[in-house]
Amino acid sequence: MSDLSIDTTKVSEKGQIVIPKEVRDKLGLKAGSKLIIIATSDLMIMQKAELVGERMRAWEIVNKARLLAEKLGLRKLGL
Repeated sequence: MSDLSIDTTKVSEKGQIVIPKEVRDKLGLKAGSKLIIIATSDLMIMQKAELVGERMRAWEIVNKARLLAEKLGLRKLGL
């Protein structure tokens, strides 16, 4: 799984987060790039908006991320 990136970031007082440069570069994110944010009570997933389209519904993204997180043992990190 060489394309997997795991990093931490903080939420600013304004509710902003910084996406690490490695991740921005990997995804080709530039200023103004649109992201879709999907959240449950303990999980947040961001995906480039243009990648979602018709091929993947929001619940499919959540299920994929949950399975990956559980496989990697990341369900409850307490970061």
